[in-house]
Amino acid sequence: MRHAVRFVLAQGAVVAVTWIALSAGANATAAGFAFLITVLGVAVTTRLATALAASVLAALLYNYFFFPPLGAFSIHDPANWVALFSFFIASVIATRLVLRARTQAEQAESRRRDLETLYALSVDLFTATSRVAAIGEAASQALMNFGAASGGLVLFGDDADAHTVASWIGEREPDVDDRIGRVRRHYRPLEFSATAGSDVYLPLHVGGRVAGVLCAHATRAPVRALEAAATLVALAVERAQLLAQTAHVQALQEGDALKTSLLRAVSHDLSTPLTAVTMQIDRLRALAEQQPLLDVVEDIAEHTGRLRRRIENLLAMARLEARSVTPRPEPTPAADLFRSVREHLALVTHARRIEISVAHDCPDVYVDPSVALEILANLIENAHQASPAGAAIELSASRHPDDALRVRLEIADSGPGLHGDSTVASDTPRRGLGLEIARSLAGASGGEVTLSNRPGGGASARVDLPAAQLSPIAEAAI
Repeated sequence: MRHAVRFVLAQGAVVAVTWIALSAGANATAAGFAFLITVLGVAVTTRLATALAASVLAALLYNYFFFPPLGAFSIHDPANWVALFSFFIASVIATRLVLRARTQAEQAESRRRDLETLYALSVDLFTATSRVAAIGEAASQALMNFGAASGGLVLFGDDADAHTVASWIGEREPDVDDRIGRVRRHYRPLEFSATAGSDVYLPLHVGGRVAGVLCAHATRAPVRALEAAATLVALAVERAQLLAQTAHVQALQEGDALKTSLLRAVSHDLSTPLTAVTMQIDRLRALAEQQPLLDVVEDIAEHTGRLRRRIENLLAMARLEARSVTPRPEPTPAADLFRSVREHLALVTHARRIEISVAHDCPDVYVDPSVALEILANLIENAHQASPAGAAIELSASRHPDDALRVRLEIADSGPGLHGDSTVASDTPRRGLGLEIARSLAGASGGEVTLSNRPGGGASARVDLPAAQLSPIAEAAI
């Protein structure tokens, strides 16, 4: 109706100019200028079809009332034909130029609004917190500024079909979920025709994956502007994820710092009384004269040494978990490890024999020697507690039977063996702290500890650790 009224008014304006020119007795030249100005005014204020209709009507009225013979649509003078067609062509060209300028102005205004919307979105996303809800609210506001009838922000989860609606405006169409799933599978935007404008689904690319979809329904906004908005939202989502990861890392670092401070306090508080107990044991050895009393003192000394070792092992394992100490692996012969552990466990070696065998083709172990020493010491102490008095503990080293890149260290005893699963010690002597410490230290060194029963009786603890890799020249020499 609005366009129809404008059409009628435009043609009425041409008729009014004709009546005024006739009433004023204007000549053909003056009437032509009046018609041209009227047509230009119509072109500026109406659509192209209305302006062209006004140009045709003005040319017809100009011919009928101002060119002889008057009152007829015919012209005898050729000069008047030239004037009439010049007027018509000039009015049409002027109308086209005015309409083109107006169209360009409208496009520039539309781009200005799009830029303002994108700028407002960037400000909202920059000032928003890392909450997903705040990002969704900013995206919804941008869609409203783009003139979308409905739409919103949908974020994907870790599951293949899981997604979360961060925000939504208007009503959701029944096929929205299916279209969102297509964007997630194909990583490409989708565009569908709508009753008013288009339905656009734009993926949010974050770190080589699609983190979500920006949906805009019934919008006439340019796709390029919507893609720019989707890029800004994707950056905001990525920033939120990075902030969450940073907060998690900071929490871990603070936890590690707390662990380190606790370790220092525990190390000092436990080492001081143990040192005092050890000194008193040495005094008792000097004062004891009878053998039974000496046996009691030695037994106290053995348990005190075991307690000291457990505390040291716990502190070493805690340092590894807190990453305050990093294992420094180096090629180490298995024979050197066995020799060091014998010297380290003087109480065990005095109480029973330690038999050692190393295969001639056994490669060096690629491990931190101090960590490997703790692993072996804990397993040998477990074997010592489980074995009968006088029974030997056997230490052997060989290449892993199934993996050439590993070395197998084995600690075998003559005790009662295991009861239950071969990989988990279910009996009391082997279920203690020493085994858990050995397993933790072996895992930190890239290896593992397993337990099994021996065919002839007793149990065997196997430590599989990485083998040192030799250069081709060294292998050829061997």
